[in-house]
Amino acid sequence: MTEHSLWRFSRALHRAINERQFDQIEPLIDEEVEWTIHGPVDLFPCFGARRGREAVLQVIRQIAERVRVHRFDRESIMLGVEAASSMLRYSLTLLETNKPVRVRLAHFAQFREGRLSSIRILIDSLELAEQTVYPPHMRTVAASA
Repeated sequence: MTEHSLWRFSRALHRAINERQFDQIEPLIDEEVEWTIHGPVDLFPCFGARRGREAVLQVIRQIAERVRVHRFDRESIMLGVEAASSMLRYSLTLLETNKPVRVRLAHFAQFREGRLSSIRILIDSLELAEQTVYPPHMRTVAASA
């Protein structure tokens, strides 16, 4: 039995983010990849839609400049022959402030010939904004807005 493309991509993504090993992830991304992180682009410029390997690699570099992944837990996962989806909870550190952050996300990925061809990522952006943007005294105000 061969390894699912999601596992190879996931390992390479985390190495790219934590160890700046972008050369390992590049061959796992299709030339015409469609990549979308749904969330407030005005707060997090690396969110939004991108198309093409170079644009996606730039997003991964932007993420790597801002965070370090410490842990991720898969709450649920579904694997198809060339597709995968997961609910994940990440523990990160913001490099600029050395602040720990926990965020929950869901992703829906498609692969073609072992390479990522499409991914949609949905982030609990309120949870993320509360931990990264709003000062502690504003968090209940932001949550009720």
